[in-house]
Amino acid sequence: MLTLDPTRFRRPKNKVPTRHLYLANCGQQCGDTAEEVLRRLREGQAEEEEVVALHLGPGVTYASFVHPTAAARAKAQLEFESDHAWRVKFAELEDEVREVSGVLLPSSVESTAHVEVPGVHVVTDFVSEMEAQELLLQIDQRPWNTSIKRRVQHYGRAFDYAKLMIADPGTVPEMPDFCQPLLQRLEQTALMPHRIDQLTVNEYEAGIGIAAHVDAHSAFEDTIAAVSLHSGIVMEFRKPEPDSSGKVSMGKHHRMAPATPSAVELTKNVWLPPNSLLIITGEARYAWLHGIAWRKTDCVEEGKVIPRQRRVSLTFRRARGTPCACPWPTMCDSQTPEAHGLPSRIAQ
Repeated sequence: MLTLDPTRFRRPKNKVPTRHLYLANCGQQCGDTAEEVLRRLREGQAEEEEVVALHLGPGVTYASFVHPTAAARAKAQLEFESDHAWRVKFAELEDEVREVSGVLLPSSVESTAHVEVPGVHVVTDFVSEMEAQELLLQIDQRPWNTSIKRRVQHYGRAFDYAKLMIADPGTVPEMPDFCQPLLQRLEQTALMPHRIDQLTVNEYEAGIGIAAHVDAHSAFEDTIAAVSLHSGIVMEFRKPEPDSSGKVSMGKHHRMAPATPSAVELTKNVWLPPNSLLIITGEARYAWLHGIAWRKTDCVEEGKVIPRQRRVSLTFRRARGTPCACPWPTMCDSQTPEAHGLPSRIAQ
């Protein structure tokens, strides 16, 4: 979960719901704790990830949700309860733009164009439209895992999401036939420095996202490649800073909890067009969080909405055989495991 800067909030000028809540008479000096506030906010929500950020101040608290519907649901629940003195209102975040129609828009790609993330590369038209259609046909003919919010398929080395490690280091299953042309292309172009032995296929329907995280240093080598099929999407990169104790939380990979609160120095929105290839290497791979917001629209140009459609991503990795020795030890679970805040959903 991310922290919030209270100075960036303001009360909305009209009564149109936003995805942010302002809670007066709620804070540390009122005897409230972050755990208790989160528990109340999550009551009645479909998923814990509905609440994505929180700031608990002395007497005022701000909370952000994945979409206005979730915020409105929490507001109604709190107003119904009578065992607290909180006053709840919607709030606006200054970097979110409101159209004349009253629709709240997300931060655009254009608004973060000045931010550089070393190691992020996007190759447009990496696959042709005909190739993309054939890949989708082959993928949809195979069984999907539906145990989480989005549908997934796993191939090659199995990853243990609970232990953040390769499940069976001695077993190297064959990669599926449908991805062989992509594997050959990645190796021939030297975009991947290692032979690929792990593939995760994710399906993102409109409104579905993924918590900000860093793929476990100890599990995978440098360089991660992701191909986007059928539709594009905005991916957000965040550079966290250590907290007062020197810890940096990088999140529990992509099926576990999001990163715990820490200061965020920089944010970069990157547009991934359909049929494109994303390469994350070096600093971007090891030291930046990446994730996808849970919403149904994106903005590339300021104020211009792009409705999301179904997107299928193919993420290619190489399982690590030796401990990670990257230049970011405070963010590395191989070199400094105690420096990571890696909460489970139970702990939250």
